[in-house]
Amino acid sequence: MTKTTRILMATAGLSTTLLLPAAVSAQAMRPMTVQLMTQNNSGVMGTATLTDIGGGRTRVEVRVTPGGNPNQPAHIHEGTCATLNPAPKIPLNNVMNGTSTTEVNATIPTIMSMQHAINLHKSPQEASIYTACGNIVAGASALPATGGPTGVALPALAALSTALTGLAVFALRRRR
Repeated sequence: MTKTTRILMATAGLSTTLLLPAAVSAQAMRPMTVQLMTQNNSGVMGTATLTDIGGGRTRVEVRVTPGGNPNQPAHIHEGTCATLNPAPKIPLNNVMNGTSTTEVNATIPTIMSMQHAINLHKSPQEASIYTACGNIVAGASALPATGGPTGVALPALAALSTALTGLAVFALRRRR
């Protein structure tokens, strides 16, 4: 094996090694938005956005109007808004003046693996009265994020790796 062939093969291997972390980071989940619809004529409606923050954790951001409700408990429950398991599965920080942000120890695919709903309650004292709810669709697939630097780097590294591997193979075949 000539020095040129060894260099081509080493460079192809290096570019392939660089390609793997880029491929993994390209698969980060896009945020998922759940529509929260009013219940019990409360007038409360809005969204809950689930964002993969890595390490098996998800950020859940709730934004509702009217935001004047001072303190609304919020949870992720098993079931749907129509057939809600009353026992909360994942507690969320209370919605204060229309907003809440919570980091939970569950991935979006885990949450989506079965039917769940995000539910808001009127107040800590009136938790049996639901003010808004949104279904998280079981089995749906959140799409991987695309674009940004990784979106450009990934195809470029793949092309470079393929070209260098081809040159190394060509050099080896000519040598025989």
